Amino acid sequence: MRTGILICILLVLAPLSGCLGADEPDYSEFEGCTDDDIGEDCSIETGDLNSTTNETIDDNPSVNGTSSQNNTNNETTVDEGTYENQTLPLIEGMARSMNGEWENWSSQELFNQSEKWLFIQFAATDCGHCWDGAEMMSILHENYSNQVTFITFVINFSWSDSSLEEIAAFQDESNLSGCNNDRNNCDERPGSPHNWTYFDDRDRYWIAEFHMTGTPAYVLVQPDGTVDWHHKQSGGSESIEDAMTRLFSN
Repeated sequence: MRTGILICILLVLAPLSGCLGADEPDYSEFEGCTDDDIGEDCSIETGDLNSTTNETIDDNPSVNGTSSQNNTNNETTVDEGTYENQTLPLIEGMARSMNGEWENWSSQELFNQSEKWLFIQFAATDCGHCWDGAEMMSILHENYSNQVTFITFVINFSWSDSSLEEIAAFQDESNLSGCNNDRNNCDERPGSPHNWTYFDDRDRYWIAEFHMTGTPAYVLVQPDGTVDWHHKQSGGSESIEDAMTRLFSN
């Protein structure tokens, strides 16, 4: 009898448990999937995806960096990784430009070829904060695109299943129902169409590599590929807008 009562209670509470347990996350209580506000029910389940640590940030990653090379033969030491002061590994996958087609993309073409920095955003088409923050992204791109190359890595959560078509519609602001967790047509997205590269990270491979636990999240990379500013490492002490102002406003 007690077991039956307990099951009934759980069935009633299940839809209120957050993003993971509900077909339609309640953004009135949980505003979205952000690194600052992320709740247990909405955390990204990365499992063992190639990330040696998703919770604890190494204050001295150069000591424990898994990709540092042995320089006993006078080779240049490269501390490869995704934390601040580390050099980004090669990133390859499917990506598209605004109004373009999905095609193979590599980060190799970005570094040591210009003086432009790289702005990486992690986002999801069904993330409430990403939807609301799309206008901020448009403004940042308008203000800093002469100094910074923008790229958005789009993920799926365990409760969402965005298609490449939906990601493209979110980017282009084109007519497609289903954005913002089926609340809006994609052409209603705040801000202007995003005239920069969108990268397919729906399997959450790269967001795990960058040790992020929610969206939106951001990384700023120097022209030589060195990570300069990492959302999670900032600990909320500096917003992405403030970081951009500090680095690029003279």
